[in-house]
Amino acid sequence: MHNVTTPLEMATFPRRQQFEFYGAMELPNTTLCADVTVTALLAYCQQHQISSYRAVAYAMLSVAQQLPWMRWRIRDEGRTVVEHSVLSAGATMLGKDEQVRFTCTPFQPEFRAFDAAFKRHTQQAASSDTLFNQGTTNDDTDAFLYLTCLPWLRFTQFSNPMPIDRFDAVPRLAWGKYDVQGAETVMPVALQAHHGLADGLHLTQFYHALERMLAQPDQWLSPAQ
Repeated sequence: MHNVTTPLEMATFPRRQQFEFYGAMELPNTTLCADVTVTALLAYCQQHQISSYRAVAYAMLSVAQQLPWMRWRIRDEGRTVVEHSVLSAGATMLGKDEQVRFTCTPFQPEFRAFDAAFKRHTQQAASSDTLFNQGTTNDDTDAFLYLTCLPWLRFTQFSNPMPIDRFDAVPRLAWGKYDVQGAETVMPVALQAHHGLADGLHLTQFYHALERMLAQPDQWLSPAQ
């Protein structure tokens, strides 16, 4: 999908006061970590031999397309906010030397197409000796959602490394080890966002939308052929 970037009208921007207040801070980012139920998703993925890792990445990226604030980015040293029409998945992958690699996959509405591209890009990154891989060497845009997974650990708090840049507005997402709690299985999800563009209510909306999507995998996942 081709991305279109549209400047927002700052005179009528709904978060103008909050944006000016938090945007003046050196570290305007806020992070929320909460459990998300994945019982139905894991059962469906196991039954149809689908990677739950790639399914979660697709779900997170899909939800981000639905929430305008996740597509907002800051321009002109805080004087302007623009809205991207579509985001790509900027993901981390563990290399063969057990060191991190970066890769990028454009969003595609149909899961099977995204799944194939995401699998190819992450496998290429994992076998590469280069830190920056597919789609990351010519990074002149911020139309990304940063994704990282720690499958070895269940965490209750998470913070991403990032530059001390109060104009960096790219949301950062991390998810961890699945945890069986009675009849349900949950996973921790941490969301880091620019407070000038989103409050706790908006971050919560992401969690609720993600959990609704993960609870109905049959409506968007395509079994492997």
